[in-house]
Amino acid sequence: MSSKAPVSLAARERLRDHQAAAAKAVGAHSAALARLKAVTSRRAEVLAAQDCLVAAANAEVAAAVVTAAKVMGADEAAALLDVSKAEVRRATKAAQVAGN
Repeated sequence: MSSKAPVSLAARERLRDHQAAAAKAVGAHSAALARLKAVTSRRAEVLAAQDCLVAAANAEVAAAVVTAAKVMGADEAAALLDVSKAEVRRATKAAQVAGN
């Protein structure tokens, strides 16, 4: 049922205020999403860089284990480095595979 009476000025202002507030809320949400996307992307880059550093450090440790095993034998290297004999064997075998 529509009324032929004109809409009051106060009602129009309330409608405009409501629309402005809704537009502001949508804008704030869009800006927050953009910030989240940027931060998430940067986090992924930092984690990838740190993963590379961890992999390089692990490779250095493995190379040191292999060098120790070559110098003093697997059993003595395991005992002195406080690692298992299986770890020494794995590192040595991986180094051999990588060398081929």
